[in-house]
Amino acid sequence: MGYSLRRIDKAAEEAEIIDAEMYPGIVFFSDCHRGCGTWNDSFLRNKTIYQAALNHYRKSGYAYVELGDGDELWENRCFESIAEIHKDVFEILSQFERERRLFMIYGNHDKTRKKQSRCTSENLFSPKYNQSAVIELPDKKGSLYLMHGHQGDMLNDRLWPLARWMVRYLWRPLELCGFNDPTSAARNYKKSSAVEKRLIDWAKKNGSSIMTGHTHRPAMRKVDDIYYFNTGSCVHPNGITCIELSGKLFMLVKWTICADDNGFMYVCRQVMTAMDMQA
Repeated sequence: MGYSLRRIDKAAEEAEIIDAEMYPGIVFFSDCHRGCGTWNDSFLRNKTIYQAALNHYRKSGYAYVELGDGDELWENRCFESIAEIHKDVFEILSQFERERRLFMIYGNHDKTRKKQSRCTSENLFSPKYNQSAVIELPDKKGSLYLMHGHQGDMLNDRLWPLARWMVRYLWRPLELCGFNDPTSAARNYKKSSAVEKRLIDWAKKNGSSIMTGHTHRPAMRKVDDIYYFNTGSCVHPNGITCIELSGKLFMLVKWTICADDNGFMYVCRQVMTAMDMQA
């Protein structure tokens, strides 16, 4: 517990400040796990839904915040192959960047993005990456810290090179046989609950609310005097989840495929729950 709290402390010390009042809204995504288009690219099945959501927020003037694991750089060695297959997605993200509405936080699966890549195609999309960010909540309700959440998970934080090796060379091929990766908090309920508890304990100790990803479990709840948010992921079987902040209202949103009365399919936005920070 002590190690995790110190690691979360360190991440919080490096937080970039985001002024929420500069934008009509902010959308928070995490765990896109953009791959290289092969059978194990979990992002691929939801790519169209994600693009529709991105375009919606771009046209609405929202800022885009990605809370880590945007690119799958454990199973894939180089960003170049990811950039090539998902060029259209990075073009939209580049528009956010040009308009200074893009904030990128790295997670354990894309930690190498904070350093200069050896791949020449990095020039396609090479924004600044931080370990965390912070937003001042309205009405002096404290601060909301944004980080990926792997800081509460020793295997995926301090021992991340070992975990990456296990995923790349051991568990990736075994997944074809139906084995689940034990390094993943997203696929281990007990592990993800323990990580979330450490993050919440840190938030309560510091009197600051926290928003993370990592566990892939969307959440938005008040715990004592702080708030705990989790954006979920973009690799759910039937859609993607994110969190919107507009004024003082936080909304947990799901984007998925719906059908109208005539049977035509379309991408739809569904508000799962909302929380007014004035309440």
